[in-house]
Amino acid sequence: MTPEKPCLLTINEIFGQTLQGEGVNQGKPCWFIRTALCNLDCRWCDTPFTWDWTGKNGVVFNKANETKKMSIKQVCDQIDHGCEKIVISGGEPMIQQKNLIHLASALTTFGHTIEIETNGTLIPSDDWANLKEVHFNVSPKLSHSGVSKEKAIKIEALKKYDQLNSVFKFVVKEPKCVDEIKQIVAQLQTNNRKIWLMPEGRTADEIVSRTRFVFEQCVSNNWNMTTRMQVLAFNDRRGV
Repeated sequence: MTPEKPCLLTINEIFGQTLQGEGVNQGKPCWFIRTALCNLDCRWCDTPFTWDWTGKNGVVFNKANETKKMSIKQVCDQIDHGCEKIVISGGEPMIQQKNLIHLASALTTFGHTIEIETNGTLIPSDDWANLKEVHFNVSPKLSHSGVSKEKAIKIEALKKYDQLNSVFKFVVKEPKCVDEIKQIVAQLQTNNRKIWLMPEGRTADEIVSRTRFVFEQCVSNNWNMTTRMQVLAFNDRRGV
């Protein structure tokens, strides 16, 4: 899978070694590649510095300072290839899907396994099926995100992800989230083993305050639970 012309990706930051703080690979050593830009504008977004150039979330971030164009080689050169797992997050990485496929393919040649964190609104290309080392952590945004259901929940795209190596992670803030999750799961007709719930919060106190409720809902519905290790350890610090 060789690109016809040099691939440039819009990157916010690359950092590691750290631990994946969320989801099925929680606690595992990894490096992070954080892409810039997003097609949603969640009001509780913990990475507004990747997309918020107008101050919607309270701070105006400078696009020139927060984004840089990088070639695949430049990205690969910044990674410690002795660490197996690479997490590609954002922002919304799948905005740059065409070039992202080439980056993922290049990273696998170094022996990496790759986790891509996505909001699940953009339909994944069939080319992803050829990259067995790639896993998708799909996080559809519920109504408490402030994004309309019509914009945030794209069942056609979610069904396509369900055919790939994917899990679905829902951020839970309040009881009505559970009803929304049940509706989405029913539409997807996917296995409960693919469903993960995570308490919303950008501070350790917020995470802890919602942990018991999320725990109880996962037990009741035969779902999985993840917390946010990086928030419990560092609150809202960047680059961890």
